[in-house]
Amino acid sequence: MIRNNENGRRSWGTRCALMSSATLAIGTLIASPAPAQETQPQDGEAAADQGLIVITGSRIKRDGFEDRVPATVMSAQAIQNLGRVNVGEVLTLIPQNAAFQSDTNAGPGVGSRASSNIGATYANLRGLNPFYGTRTLTLVDSRRFVPTSDSGAVDVNLIPSTLISRVETVTGGASAAYGSDAIAGVVNIILDRRFQGLKGQIDGGITERGDGETYHAALAAGTGFGGGRGHVVLSAEYQKNEEVGGCSRVRDWCADSWDVFLNSNVIVGGVTSGFNRPGTPTYGQPNYVIGRDSKLAYTTRTSVIRNAAPAAPAARNMMWNEDGTALVPFDAGLYSQASALGPRSGGDGASVYEEAYLRTPIERFALFAAASYDLTDTTELTLEASYGGRKARAMAITSGPTSTMQFRPDNAFLTPAVRALVGSNNFTVGTDVDDQITNMNMADAKTFRAVLGVNGELGLGNWTWDAYYQYGRNTRFQSLSHVRVNSFFSFGIDAVIDPSTGDPICRAKLQGNPNAADCVPINLFGANNLSQEAIDYAWREAIEDFKYDQHVVAASIQGALFDGVGAGPFSAALGVEHRSDKGDVTHGDVPYYDQFGGSFGLDYAGKIRVTEGFLELNTPLLRNVPMGKFLELNGAIRHTATKSTDSLTDDSRSVGMTSWKLGGVYEPIEGLRFRATRSRDIRAAGFRELFEQQIPTDPSTTRGRVNNPFNSNAADATPILSGGNFALTPEKADTWTVGAVVSPTRNLRFSVDWFAIKITDAVTTPAGQQLVDTCFNLDVFCDRITFNPNVANRADITFVDARQINVGSFTSRGLDIELDYTTEFGSDSRVSFRLLGTYLYDMVIQAAPGSTPVNFAGQSGPAAPLGDFNPSPKLILNGTVTYDQGPFTGTLQGRYIGKGALNKTFIGPDDPDYDPTLPNSINDNTVASRFYLTLGLNVRLLSGDNGRQLEWFGTVDNLLDTDPPIAPGSTASVVQSSYPTNPAFFDTLGRRYRTGIRVRY
Repeated sequence: MIRNNENGRRSWGTRCALMSSATLAIGTLIASPAPAQETQPQDGEAAADQGLIVITGSRIKRDGFEDRVPATVMSAQAIQNLGRVNVGEVLTLIPQNAAFQSDTNAGPGVGSRASSNIGATYANLRGLNPFYGTRTLTLVDSRRFVPTSDSGAVDVNLIPSTLISRVETVTGGASAAYGSDAIAGVVNIILDRRFQGLKGQIDGGITERGDGETYHAALAAGTGFGGGRGHVVLSAEYQKNEEVGGCSRVRDWCADSWDVFLNSNVIVGGVTSGFNRPGTPTYGQPNYVIGRDSKLAYTTRTSVIRNAAPAAPAARNMMWNEDGTALVPFDAGLYSQASALGPRSGGDGASVYEEAYLRTPIERFALFAAASYDLTDTTELTLEASYGGRKARAMAITSGPTSTMQFRPDNAFLTPAVRALVGSNNFTVGTDVDDQITNMNMADAKTFRAVLGVNGELGLGNWTWDAYYQYGRNTRFQSLSHVRVNSFFSFGIDAVIDPSTGDPICRAKLQGNPNAADCVPINLFGANNLSQEAIDYAWREAIEDFKYDQHVVAASIQGALFDGVGAGPFSAALGVEHRSDKGDVTHGDVPYYDQFGGSFGLDYAGKIRVTEGFLELNTPLLRNVPMGKFLELNGAIRHTATKSTDSLTDDSRSVGMTSWKLGGVYEPIEGLRFRATRSRDIRAAGFRELFEQQIPTDPSTTRGRVNNPFNSNAADATPILSGGNFALTPEKADTWTVGAVVSPTRNLRFSVDWFAIKITDAVTTPAGQQLVDTCFNLDVFCDRITFNPNVANRADITFVDARQINVGSFTSRGLDIELDYTTEFGSDSRVSFRLLGTYLYDMVIQAAPGSTPVNFAGQSGPAAPLGDFNPSPKLILNGTVTYDQGPFTGTLQGRYIGKGALNKTFIGPDDPDYDPTLPNSINDNTVASRFYLTLGLNVRLLSGDNGRQLEWFGTVDNLLDTDPPIAPGSTASVVQSSYPTNPAFFDTLGRRYRTGIRVRY
């Protein structure tokens, strides 16, 4: 690896040398002679030559797909123009997609929270995906892909991108066509299975600041055989992305450590001042305050004695010096809490963002093979197989002592000077051990998929049939390298002097406790005083092993019913499908597993069997008549029967669901087309949502605490139970789309579509704090909270049930627009302009029937309270201008994210109802807009016979090196985020470069 220069940036010479290496590396390939062959079609031509194609969102083949449904199509050429090398990067070009988790947005898997999906990229149309599920269906060639996570979602970067012909996105319900999960829409990745020849690509990239190196190589080949009756294609792809992290150390905007602070100060003596109390340091400020310099809650790397009983008053708020021999004053900063719950502004300690990766280091590969053979003139046999994998890692905060783990005054590592201040009292400490212990969250995932299919003609008019069997298997091994084992840790910190040796020894070991026979004393006082033996004893590896198998059998027929009424034949498609999914999650045979301070949860396993039947009808009614140029109606219905079985308890549950769709297209005159759909869509709860088993949080840790708004946000120690819920009911969504397409000339096309999606019984994963806050603010879900009956006014919380729930409803409404314009200059010059946009004016959640709805439209801050969907700014635009002249292609893309709010449940000074005494008041509830530019250049260096080509390309993302706006949220009671911005929408890496070459024979 090339080292950074002294100022933290690579020199231009170094940067260019890295970029140029791709060209040198492939030189031998270019010099090799090409085999003789016929001129091959360009990518995607094969699909166009088939005449009848399948529209995404429909099962009936048509003589064209343009304008019938609201869809966004990204062609292979458009993808190449911007230098995108995987499907995840392609999805960033679609305004309706919110990258809640991707390779540049590690999501809740960094910092203090461990994700099981680090390094993965999931399609998330309209931001509607729940964290442990998906409402966007991902297809490959209109067929389901095996889920690559326990949430049921598909990591799109495990799908081979080398052979992509186009990516079609339908932003509307499609359950009637494809079944469960298609509530927000469908992402359909169409591969070029008729590719002929050989093509390869190699490229590399780096950020302006000299980090985040990327390396990528891909190769594909295709040829016919059997005298033209057969065809085979092969592809292989490899990509490696180096890390960018931790956030506060590598980017200036992150080093400022902006955050949302809870206005609660600690008066010396351990009394929490609370909010809006005269005489306190922050009296007059709102309940929530956005400010700089966020620090980890009440910790330092040398250890600090917490400002609370039972510590002696003289020792409170004191921290150890570097060598651990004396106590010095600790600066707690503002907005601190003795319970160590939530961040504080300023003072001693490390930034809350110190361990947050901006880019997860990842290696991925994807292998693909497909073959087809004409058994007869009317019957084709197809076979395909794919195998992909990813390895990724992210830093996670290492747990130190909790606020309830008490140290005794005879501790072996206390010096006489410290013991004099401590006196005879026990005390608790806060320690940031990350400087000495690296807790790495690592994932190794593999996915295999094979499909055997047969299709052909029925011999009845134009009727065709299709049948296939698909098997998929996903495995993922996940580990957290250093997790505190509570029992071992408690033994280790209770160290005394062995009277026989004069050396430190664990008290329990000295007393003969067999459970402490291997105990190693732990010294947390001072910097770097932990021994490796102590680390190995008290912090152990926690693992999770996930296996998921899917079997699919499907068959369908489609064709013309009769000639119709003069506008074209009435057509139908009908079919059946059966899916059998089985998942198993284990965590190793670890006897102390329940003692982990934070783990992946308990073992769980389950089966989901789905049987479906569908029927679709298409009825052209008018064509080229005085009443209009074209009128077509389309309808579909699907019945889904699902049986879920908990493999550990043998409990079973069956549900039946019916989805349907009605749609129409009307073209009154040439160049003007209206379209509309109305659908009922469904989503059954997924594997993790149903079966996950968790251990209630330890009340002695920050994960087992909630701020109690019924008691001035005092911290209550309480077990919080999260996990799946076998009683979840299916989600239902009613979707409407109404739009128009205007095409006054061949080169100009404009479309606008209104959409409305209302989801009822929506499954969500509430945080314990979200439930408490919702109970306080809306008087909803109070039945999931246990209050101490002996304490008045709900002032003491003793238990929170935060398992998966069906909430009231989500409603999303807005407009999608698309504008395409192309003009030519001479015989070899062309300018193309494309604008994609979405305007969201409603994203309403009603937590329960009768509760007050909250509209989250326009929230640019992190995930919304009581709903792990991703809210969105009201306006997002993607514009692209492409100039082609001979061998040169230049593309400039602009992305605009409109101004938004940090949290739509807060009230800031910009709101006429603002009052700093309100419990949901904040000093600034706005998030600024941003505009990003990407420049792509492609130059054809060589062009010869038989389609031989050599092309250089380069891309500069975030051309203006624009920093993201401030949109923080590490405060547990506010939102869940690992960054001072929202990477689902805003670029966090800064200017970066990619260059490489493509070769084709």
